[in-house]
Amino acid sequence: MSTAQIRPVEGYDKLATFISNDPGLSFFRRFTKLNIKSLLYYQAEIANLEDDLDFIIQDDKDSKDEKKSNYPFSVLHLKDSVKREKEECPAQWLKVQELRGLLEKYTNALTKQRELMSFSPPDKCDLAVLQDWLGRPEGGNSFFESAAEFNVYDQINENDLIALCSRHEDVDNMTRWIFNRVIPWFHGRWGQNNQGRHDIETGVWRYDDRKIKTFTYVVSMVFAAILPASSMIVLYFIKSTAVRMITIMVYNIGFALALGLLVRARRVEIFAAATA
Repeated sequence: MSTAQIRPVEGYDKLATFISNDPGLSFFRRFTKLNIKSLLYYQAEIANLEDDLDFIIQDDKDSKDEKKSNYPFSVLHLKDSVKREKEECPAQWLKVQELRGLLEKYTNALTKQRELMSFSPPDKCDLAVLQDWLGRPEGGNSFFESAAEFNVYDQINENDLIALCSRHEDVDNMTRWIFNRVIPWFHGRWGQNNQGRHDIETGVWRYDDRKIKTFTYVVSMVFAAILPASSMIVLYFIKSTAVRMITIMVYNIGFALALGLLVRARRVEIFAAATA
């Protein structure tokens, strides 16, 4: 039986493996300036063609050709103009067809640009992880050969990056805080000693996002059960009216803070719940 030595992945193969194993790091450039410039060019081309079409329409109206006089009222006559022998007869219809092609491309480009603009930017902590990995010898090791490729994930293009799949979407502030603060703190002290989390191929340690989200979900359920029950127990043993008012105020503050940290709620929803 023959065996072959498995070569370690390098360059873009290694970067693709790294990102595919952690979709939360799927960051790509939007190329906003180039897309906007392309749209502006489309717009200018269409504007010039529109001006040409207006001139042709007026020229056809001013002509003494009986068939041309029907163009504004009959698309059939306009389309049939391509069958006429005179070269200037189908000019209006040919210009319309040229405009249609450009308008379709322009509209598609506009729609795609709108979709691009709706993507969220990368979380700064996640982007820092990717940038750090790209520079580490056991990671990407700055494999880019050209300056243009090297600058894609550099600070110069941070505002032009989008996240295809952000781990921070639809999560509460507490979960986001654990992702950004607690996990890096834990990893720096104990997590890096756990070789079971270490991926030798890409040189990274992995933490399960689902387990973190499940943990914060359980914590939020526990708080939701404890806060109302504990407030009733505490108020039962307090006899002083003034102390009761202060206690109620403290619990209201705690309730509002819990909503802000553990639940994805808007400010107006937090305000309404706290004053109910």
